[in-house]
Amino acid sequence: MIEPARLLAVAFAGADLLFEVDRQGTVLFATGAIKGFSDGSELTGQPAAELFWESERARFTIIARGLSAGERVGPLTMTLVSGDKATLSMCYLAQNNRISCALARRGNRAVISGIDAETGLVDRGTFLSAAGEKIGGESAMALVNVANLQEVCARLSPDDAASLMAAIGTNLNTMKGGVAARVSATGFGVVTENINTAGELADRIQNPARARGIGNFEMEQVLLSLKGRNLTPEQNILALRHVIERFAEGKHKSLPGADLAQIFETMMDETVARAQHFCATVAEGSFDLVFEPIVELKTGAVAHYEALTRFRSGHSPADTIRFAEDLELADSFDLALIMKAFDLLEETDSAGVSIAINISARSISDPSSFSLLSALLLRRAALAKRVLIEVTETVELPDLAAADRAIQTLRRMGYRVGIDDFGAGAATLQYLHGLTVDFVKVDGGLIDKLGKSPREDALVRSVLSSCKELGVETIAEWIDSPEKFKRCSTFGFQFGQGRHFGAALKALPRKSNPVKRHHLGG
Repeated sequence: MIEPARLLAVAFAGADLLFEVDRQGTVLFATGAIKGFSDGSELTGQPAAELFWESERARFTIIARGLSAGERVGPLTMTLVSGDKATLSMCYLAQNNRISCALARRGNRAVISGIDAETGLVDRGTFLSAAGEKIGGESAMALVNVANLQEVCARLSPDDAASLMAAIGTNLNTMKGGVAARVSATGFGVVTENINTAGELADRIQNPARARGIGNFEMEQVLLSLKGRNLTPEQNILALRHVIERFAEGKHKSLPGADLAQIFETMMDETVARAQHFCATVAEGSFDLVFEPIVELKTGAVAHYEALTRFRSGHSPADTIRFAEDLELADSFDLALIMKAFDLLEETDSAGVSIAINISARSISDPSSFSLLSALLLRRAALAKRVLIEVTETVELPDLAAADRAIQTLRRMGYRVGIDDFGAGAATLQYLHGLTVDFVKVDGGLIDKLGKSPREDALVRSVLSSCKELGVETIAEWIDSPEKFKRCSTFGFQFGQGRHFGAALKALPRKSNPVKRHHLGG
């Protein structure tokens, strides 16, 4: 018989903290220690989710509730309340109805710097990483947009323009205790130890121009404190990026107030509050699903229904999902969506009805996220023949080969997998040759242009031709009129969806209902 002490020693060889939780996530037993907690025993009776940053607690809760008997997940990368990175492994032991967890610290990921050739300043990504590390202290950030920088440089000789940009870079790189960056063609930023030093940014950009007799730059400056916000360091960086992009797009101009720093702070606070609300929505499952019919164009019969999310906050679903992707929260939402959709399939008398669910490309391409996704889908594989998975994305998949391996894993389980919003964002024809999928859903923006643009018509014909050769089914989005239906039928689409086929249903149809057919004429 193996001694309990020896078992503990083996476990601690790969973990700093061992604990058990019930199905609600309450700690029943804990031993060991990890940064931020002096004694594991102090955790007993407390929610284990409180070990982690607030924005990651929903993820832990969803995993704990979703595990089935004997199932294991991990190691997963998590962020502790201390800000440290840790790996989490979990296993549900049915004998005692407990989930065993092992948590181990890990080092922070190194930041690889990119350098701007003209100024010698670091790039935007490194700058945002530096800002994220400083959040919570007395540090500050300054951002300056030099509206006429390119115009000024165009008036100079190439050598003089190069000298000016190099001088600006040197001036910024010598700011005391700061990390300075070129964040865009005309934008500069600095993160410093205090707000007074950050306030020097505008002058340090202006001085080289004055010294050369060029005159004053036209500048717009934002100065703000990097006070703590209740997100992980990575999410703080992403929140900053989200706000900076909104600022660059001029969306700050719609906010009241004349002080740019105050407006920027307001935007940041709104972003953080929205992120926290989204995490709570995911953890509680407080969103609804409606079901839009996907119709076979030749017969008018409903092939399946797409499960569309409706958030109770009133925010646009597309805008909310894009926001979640920007802050890398979409993978947690994917898990919550799967659980809700499959529960509905199991609970309602709708045998034979199939649904499509949307999954973020991040959940497919990130190994940690995919391990959770695939484990949950494997557990529900009995329903696989009734579920289609639409892979959605706003950025290009970084590794098509790895993404295809993930997709084939799901297809082997019995799920049909397709590409959503094809022709929008990053989804291109190379995806048809790099990914083996069952269907392609062509973006409504292209459907709107059918018959109006020879270029777009040629693109759609190319997509349909490639799909036919590869045996991939095609679905047209946004069919909201008889005219669009006729164009899509003429072009050769097999299926379609949109208002032309009726409003989305608030509940799945019962199995006793006959297959609905839609009138396809004008």
